[in-house]
Amino acid sequence: MDRKDVIIAVLTILLLGSTSASCLIYQQQHGIEDVQRVLGVFSNLNSGTAGNEGSFAFTGVSQGVRNATANIVAVRSDTSMGEIGKVHVEINEGTGNVLVNTNPFTEPDTQYSVREAVEVATDFTQASIADKDIVISFEINGSLVGGPSAGAATTVAIIAALEGESVRQDVAVTGTIEEGGVIGQVGSVFEKAIAAENNNMTLFLVPDGQEMVVYYEQQIEDRGRFDFRFKRVYYTSKEIDLGEYFQGEMNVKEASTIDDVVSYMIT
Repeated sequence: MDRKDVIIAVLTILLLGSTSASCLIYQQQHGIEDVQRVLGVFSNLNSGTAGNEGSFAFTGVSQGVRNATANIVAVRSDTSMGEIGKVHVEINEGTGNVLVNTNPFTEPDTQYSVREAVEVATDFTQASIADKDIVISFEINGSLVGGPSAGAATTVAIIAALEGESVRQDVAVTGTIEEGGVIGQVGSVFEKAIAAENNNMTLFLVPDGQEMVVYYEQQIEDRGRFDFRFKRVYYTSKEIDLGEYFQGEMNVKEASTIDDVVSYMIT
């Protein structure tokens, strides 16, 4: 091989090496840009572009997302004391699904109540959810959610989300939701009212006929005979007018239909 051929071979090798290096650098640059784009998305989510902290719905992710939150009141099975929680409703583009977040665990009667709430809410608003998915989530001290007494609150939250309205956060409601939008009676209304007042509610809505409740108060009687002492525990019933009991601290109103609840709770 003469000198000319050697020079050509060397130049060819250098050219091929330079081309390969350029391709590698180009691929690396694009890989870095892809990573930066992904990091940018997560940065936006974490910095609040997707919604305020504590808010259930990520309204900033995509257009068309609607959400609403309403107060719910429950009674703990371990202490029999009232507890305030939240029901969150998020409506996205979808195919008509109704999804219930089961963390905390949600009993079947609560899930059935959610289905009834969706039917009543869509009848009330005359809205079609064929192209939407509704996600329901309960937040109440990490405990089991059971019973249908959050039906009225769930319904009003769905109505607010469908109409793009807000639910008053200084109002709580207890009551089942029945066919035709009727608010059904529930138990432990007095304990729930105490929880509402303790959590600074200005208005507590109860089913029709339950502003007057019967409350069983514990009585302890100290007895003794000779050197033996013992305590006798028994309960006496008391009729309480909730409106009078909480006068000056919290208003109590009866609601017979979902129309009544909406008029008080949706702003």
